[in-house]
Amino acid sequence: MYFELAGKKVRLLAAAVAAFIIIFVAAHYKLYLDPELDLEHGYALFIVSMIGGVGAGLLIAVRSRVDERYKMLANTVLFFVLPIFSMQMVECFNDKFIWNFSVKTGLANYIIYLTLYLICYLITGRYHMTGLIVNIFLYVWSLINYFVELFQGTPFLPTDILTIRTGLNVADGYTYDLSWNILLGSIIFFLIYLFNRRSVSVKPKKKKYKAASKLAAAAYLAVILISLYTTDFAANMGYKPDFWNQARGYHKTGSFFNFVLNTKYLIVQKPTGYEASEIADSMEETLIEAGVDPDGDTSVNLLTGENDYTASEDGETPNIIFIMNESWADLSNLGDLETNEDYMPFIRSLTENTIKGYVTVPVFGAGTSNSEYEALTGNTISFLPAGCNVYQSYLDSETPSLVSTLTSLGYSQTALHPYYRSGWNRESVYSLLGFTDFISLENIVDEDILDTYQKNSNVIEYENLLKDRYEDGDEMLLRRFISDSYDFKLIEEMYEESDDDEPFFVFNVTMQNHGGYTISYSNFYQQIYTTNLSTSYTKANRYLSLVKETDSAFEELIDYFSNVDEPTIICMFGDHLPSLETEFYEELMGADLDNLTTEQEMLRYETPFVIWANYDIEEAEVEHISANYLSTLISQTAGLPMTEYNKYLAVLYQTLPVISTVGYVDADGVCYSASEENPYTDILLRYNCITYNCLMDDENREDSLFYLEVP
Repeated sequence: MYFELAGKKVRLLAAAVAAFIIIFVAAHYKLYLDPELDLEHGYALFIVSMIGGVGAGLLIAVRSRVDERYKMLANTVLFFVLPIFSMQMVECFNDKFIWNFSVKTGLANYIIYLTLYLICYLITGRYHMTGLIVNIFLYVWSLINYFVELFQGTPFLPTDILTIRTGLNVADGYTYDLSWNILLGSIIFFLIYLFNRRSVSVKPKKKKYKAASKLAAAAYLAVILISLYTTDFAANMGYKPDFWNQARGYHKTGSFFNFVLNTKYLIVQKPTGYEASEIADSMEETLIEAGVDPDGDTSVNLLTGENDYTASEDGETPNIIFIMNESWADLSNLGDLETNEDYMPFIRSLTENTIKGYVTVPVFGAGTSNSEYEALTGNTISFLPAGCNVYQSYLDSETPSLVSTLTSLGYSQTALHPYYRSGWNRESVYSLLGFTDFISLENIVDEDILDTYQKNSNVIEYENLLKDRYEDGDEMLLRRFISDSYDFKLIEEMYEESDDDEPFFVFNVTMQNHGGYTISYSNFYQQIYTTNLSTSYTKANRYLSLVKETDSAFEELIDYFSNVDEPTIICMFGDHLPSLETEFYEELMGADLDNLTTEQEMLRYETPFVIWANYDIEEAEVEHISANYLSTLISQTAGLPMTEYNKYLAVLYQTLPVISTVGYVDADGVCYSASEENPYTDILLRYNCITYNCLMDDENREDSLFYLEVP
């Protein structure tokens, strides 16, 4: 390879381009050095951008020549190197640099970029055209992702493509400012263009080599695409979307890489033999097989299995408070656990007018919204792709739920979550589930205080601001989250201010026990610790102390509604177990977490639940139930009319009281892994078809089955 200068006119053009870039960057140096951006390498980025201007001039002014013998090799090497530069261009818009990635993450990103290159190469057959098309696409995608995150606080997701028209309608309402990301990303894009224009497609002279090159590319694509879309290989390697905070996932492991990972969760296959027109008959057949007249007044009592459940004759509609408590679990359910004192004394003592037990949820350690989706709708996520999140990927139209049923009966429709409303896409999803009011942290704490806390993450300052601003500010936080005690007081205030003409309903997702158990806080007294384990597990002890606080707060809530005249039902359950020390779980369960039996694994997905009423109800201890049955159980406990779907679920419960992402438990208590053969294939297929009709096939949904028809 040798180099030569281009002609005079080209050299003048090169000088002009280089000068323009250097002057433009210099004129906007504050974009790199603004202290508010908190950029550790601001000066370095500025210098790199200046060098990029010089590099652009040199690439224009200097031509490279390659000996014919090495032309194929040189152009092929350039083809496989370009994806690395493409990756860095994209990550510039993401405040990330490829050397910050681990080797494994960097390789995973490279594989996806190379896949994009090879797809385009198989279509065009040309190196140069491939580099041009791919990098124009990636540059435009990066700009879209950058501005979407800037304006919405969340990155550009595959599902956003479906709402592109809405985005264009509101685009005029935003201002578009230049940033160092756009400057440096654009310079890299220009450098890639200049590099790429040197490439040419050098085709092998022999046909067998031409065919071999195409087959090799096709084989690579087949392996990658099949692995990504038909297996859980990526998820098992630790790469799946951060559904709670997509921006965090994009920044941590790559923006375009995460965008591609999200596309997997758009794909939900129709169940075998699914026909929307047959759903009503299928549900009716299930009821008839259980001895229930679909047109009759009775249905199966979920807890007794008897066909004697009827709605309250006087049409009574008790108040319903439905609480999903963040990371609330009873760790003694996993093994022999002894503590210095009981961490759930009040809830364990509840027996009168109480139904309680353990509920199987679909997630462990995280994934809150999947548990609430099951509890509110009666649908299971076990038929959906592993690692998916319904709120982020699938729920994009009005969906029947417990909320819509209660709305038909005249209930209020309020959701309460004392954290940021954008989490898990709740701001959009809650209205689709039927909520008309959503009270979030932004409604509880003034915006200026939240802005200050988000800026510096100083918990002590945050707490002091709350104390100064609010009369009960010293009671609001436990660690850095709204406490369960304060959360439950908000429910009491909401009840007192509610409309007397409609029964009260609130769905509450708490925050007190959320993960992050390593740090100690001055506002949190740790009172519980284990006494029979080989060592002191810091996270576990802090977590158990939080559970004790939840127990005390729940006692206060029960005390309050014990003195309320209106009939009221309170249901509380945990969304998932906490993420604690692996060693703690292994010692407690007496087994390596990678070698648990199905029964042991399912224990890690069981959280407590309790239903209490301030009037007479039938008491019960429930050994097995999964989250998808909770809305039916609440409806029956309250004596409410049932949708056809709730009637179906009450029947299904008698055969399979637990249906989860881990596996199934039948009426005899026998556990089956989700990956093994079981005797209930036909029953599960029927349920799969029904949930598919409810969630995925909304255009052909049999609404009369899922919504309550009130005369």
